[in-house]
Amino acid sequence: MKGKLLLLMGAALLAGCVQAPMAPSINANGAIKWANGISEEMHISASGGTLTFAAPQNVLSTGGGITIFSRIDSARNGNCEHYYSEQAMKTRMQICDSGEVTLIVEGRVINVGALARYVY
Repeated sequence: MKGKLLLLMGAALLAGCVQAPMAPSINANGAIKWANGISEEMHISASGGTLTFAAPQNVLSTGGGITIFSRIDSARNGNCEHYYSEQAMKTRMQICDSGEVTLIVEGRVINVGALARYVY
């Protein structure tokens, strides 16, 4: 009985020492509020050429970590710019001057939302 108690206490002590991996952090200067209610912060580069997202288990990143979208300079369409995910080439994002955002995966619209830029 004493051995089982020691084993149980040892297991509890070890479980308390295990830490979940830290999620990467970014200096967010914008966010997207998706139609499904999820908001995701991002860092918009000074040139607007890249959008960097850092969040565990989000819409854009299935395993947590950082997701980077790069602008497709040759694909500007009217008042909208197009971005592709560097991790998943078939994942695209369209952002229009009005702030409308469309997430497209393999040619299908997955979500729509609105872009907000933080002003400091």
